[in-house]
Amino acid sequence: MVNLHLKSSVLALFAAVASSLAAAETPLRVIFVNQSPDKAVELFWENHKLAKDHPDRRRLEATIPPRGGWHKSETFLGHEFSYDVEGQRHYVTPPPGNVHSEQFLMLAGSTDGYR
Repeated sequence: MVNLHLKSSVLALFAAVASSLAAAETPLRVIFVNQSPDKAVELFWENHKLAKDHPDRRRLEATIPPRGGWHKSETFLGHEFSYDVEGQRHYVTPPPGNVHSEQFLMLAGSTDGYR
């Protein structure tokens, strides 16, 4: 009886870990759009697996031109990105995508209604 309970517990733990790993690696296609009328945006991917002072923690993903310029990123659910507007760093973690694992985000600094 104890052996059966132990096997059930181990299987439940394995299922939870497998589910967590699958969610962490869920592919996501994101289109980032720059809403600035006159300034390009440098979009960075934040690699939280590295120490805060590691030189590769923040990696340049793309430079997005102004006035509706865009960048398509093949990333994963849970990845965080950042960009700077007028000396202030903004962070965005794209929410889950649509049924096709796609998301559309407009970058506009602190403008109400935008990320």
